[in-house]
Amino acid sequence: MVIIGTDGYIELRKYTNVATEAVGNNVFLVDGKEERRYAVSGTVGFPFFGRLIRDVLDRTDTAMDQELAFVATELAIEAQTKAQRL
Repeated sequence: MVIIGTDGYIELRKYTNVATEAVGNNVFLVDGKEERRYAVSGTVGFPFFGRLIRDVLDRTDTAMDQELAFVATELAIEAQTKAQRL
């Protein structure tokens, strides 16, 4: 996954680090000055996904409540309508 900003980008390499090593779980932060690499294997948990699965099975909203989901969808639709093709 790559998140691009105006001053740099964040790249998440989950399973592999292409052309360098076979180790995954790397986060790269790049700006106009430097590239920083963080090996995050074993340091970050993923509680959201387990909660999301339980929410689907149990019909609950512990991972993300419905109001937040609606706000996120509304913002995405608003961003699409205001987007300009360059």
